[in-house]
Amino acid sequence: MMKVERLELISFEPYISENLTLKIAKFSLIIGSITYFTGIIAPSPIEIQYYLAYSTIALCLILLLILRKVEIEYLKFFFIFSLVFIMLRYFWWRTFNTINTDTPLNVLFSLSLYFAEFYSITIALLGIFFSLKPITRKPIYVEREKLPTVDVFIPTYNEPPEIPEITALAALNMDYPADKFNVYILDDGGTNQRLNDPDPERRKFFRERAEELKRFVKKLKEKGYKNIHYLTRERNIHAKAGNINEALKKTNGDLILILDADHIPSKDFLRETVGFFVKYPNAFLVQTPHTFYNPDPIEKNLGIFGRVPGENEMFYFLIQKGFDLWNSSFFCGSAAILRRKHLEEVGGIQGTTVTEDAETALELHSKGYDSIYYDKPMIYGLNPETLSAMIVQRIRWAQGMIQIFFLKRPLLKKGLKWYQKLAYFNASFFWFFGIARTIFLVAPLAYLFFGLHIYDASLYEVFAYPIPHFIASLLVAYYLFSKVRLPFFSEIYESIQGIFLFIPTILTILRPKNPTFVVTPKGEQLERDFVSPFYTPFFIFYHLILLGFLFGLYRWFAYPDERGTVLITLWWNTFNFIIITIALYVAYERRQRRKYHRIPANDEIILYLNNQTLHGRILDLSLGGMAVKLTTQPSENVKFEKGKQIKALIRDIENKIFYVNPEIVNYDEDKRILRFKFNWTPDDIETVGKVVEIIFSPSARWQLILDKERETSPFEGFILLTKNILRDFAKVYVLIFDHFRRDLPRFILNIFKNIKVFLWRGVKWVY
Repeated sequence: MMKVERLELISFEPYISENLTLKIAKFSLIIGSITYFTGIIAPSPIEIQYYLAYSTIALCLILLLILRKVEIEYLKFFFIFSLVFIMLRYFWWRTFNTINTDTPLNVLFSLSLYFAEFYSITIALLGIFFSLKPITRKPIYVEREKLPTVDVFIPTYNEPPEIPEITALAALNMDYPADKFNVYILDDGGTNQRLNDPDPERRKFFRERAEELKRFVKKLKEKGYKNIHYLTRERNIHAKAGNINEALKKTNGDLILILDADHIPSKDFLRETVGFFVKYPNAFLVQTPHTFYNPDPIEKNLGIFGRVPGENEMFYFLIQKGFDLWNSSFFCGSAAILRRKHLEEVGGIQGTTVTEDAETALELHSKGYDSIYYDKPMIYGLNPETLSAMIVQRIRWAQGMIQIFFLKRPLLKKGLKWYQKLAYFNASFFWFFGIARTIFLVAPLAYLFFGLHIYDASLYEVFAYPIPHFIASLLVAYYLFSKVRLPFFSEIYESIQGIFLFIPTILTILRPKNPTFVVTPKGEQLERDFVSPFYTPFFIFYHLILLGFLFGLYRWFAYPDERGTVLITLWWNTFNFIIITIALYVAYERRQRRKYHRIPANDEIILYLNNQTLHGRILDLSLGGMAVKLTTQPSENVKFEKGKQIKALIRDIENKIFYVNPEIVNYDEDKRILRFKFNWTPDDIETVGKVVEIIFSPSARWQLILDKERETSPFEGFILLTKNILRDFAKVYVLIFDHFRRDLPRFILNIFKNIKVFLWRGVKWVY
């Protein structure tokens, strides 16, 4: 990846090297364009199309082997361009040769599938464009007297109090002069509106929670932390955006660091980021990655957390870096610093859409201000713990970005450069995937069940066009994205979410001003395994797809002249079956055995026990305790008694020393692994603060996680996924089937209720 130390890029037209290799690449593109477009447009026998497609793919496979060993710029461009051309060649053929217009139903389904593919190819091409030259920035360090003042905002609403409290403790521990920054807990659960809620249970919950946060701040002030504050407001207007804007009126720091309640900052966060603002006065934003130390529900239920790149890594470690080259990286709601004077110029955080972060960045970019993306992970965040919480979060994201697409119209937005318009178009248009993914699930069933010819192609044409397109898409995705997203995993995540995003997407298209902000549940406790309430669509699709195979068998024998179409559709149905099988497996929520999530570690530790000094390495850490691999053989007189408190010295990954007194939980003599727990209570702020500092202060700890994920090859990731599912899918299916059997009467009743509501709304709309 190209390293960029200076920010001059973001104030001028994007950097394009005019060296010899790029000139050769440009020449190759021009010659290749003429050759390929001649082959596409000019009538030619199918044999020529076979030769054109598979010879190009063979050449690209050779280039891929070369590029894996050494990156040569002109070869990289030629490789990507050749594969993109195979994709465009397919789409040309798809547009003019495959749409069936025989009957109204054929037209409807054929066009639906065509536009779903148009969406997918558009997103793929935009993703390729913005991933060609990701840039990596180096931090800018400045002298103490030049450091700006910073207000740290921690907006919180209904999370367990310990979540924002831990974030606040870590924020106070940041390596920055204490007289130059203040930490504010912005409690939207402590407003007069919430404290006087008509519901007595909710009123009690919010009052107790607000009192706990106020006590926490008071104790810290008594301990000498004068720069911690508690803020609230009268009413909950405009959700998170309104909460932050109210705090802007009551504070005066030069910069605003915004942290979600569960986003724990590392010690070096401010030191690594504020220098950009000092050097570049036109910069309004420094955004850093959102990184998570717990699995999302899909990773947890599939058992792949820490073994493959996380869902968010492609966006935060590649796409945003690609956007940064074109001065288009945008605000993601947290783990970001904004310049106050620029923010106030546009009236604070925007509130027209429910994705106030991207909307705010859009407005500031249109004013001519610049954004910076610094890709060092320095935030320990919490993923949603359940599938339902994750879907709620993604529905909000989808609705907000679709609102930006229709209400803000990035392609027509005045003040944006053409590449910024394209970047915001890409970011918002991506969230229509709920429609496309649902169509891809339904399309093969339309033919297998009803004989609708929605993809008019012979078997020979399929091998000449769609299959080369599929291979080309895989190759370019593998080359560009394999370090941050394994092949097949995008299909899993987008298909699981897409079913639930389909209706909210349609409703947002029809009424873009309707969606309202919904808080993502965090800190949920999973004390047992259970079937997610969101399992029903997966269960229904699973059996429809199974039934599709029987209909395919019938069509194979009943319509011998359509066997090519049957074969292609059954292959497509098989792919969907694999995806839905995984989705159904994910819908069975696994319990979370520990209250606190473990983080991989490699810190040195010295234990003092029974007059013997034992050395070891910490394997993992959490707020609850740690696991230690002893490197010293304990003597026979050493007894690891459960509940015994011992003295220990920890040298963390950044060589800082800590003294702790953990309590022994158990000892595995064969593996020489000793487990401890940390003894602390919420009132013991000093001990909690030390534990938080040990675990979350070093940003270098993230590299352990990322390095481990990068060791998994695409093939190994797929094998791991398959093994985990095959191990107990039968058991999961039986449990979900039993759940559906009990839910069936209520499910049928809900269908009739929804039909009634739909018909009534239709009558009202007509009249």
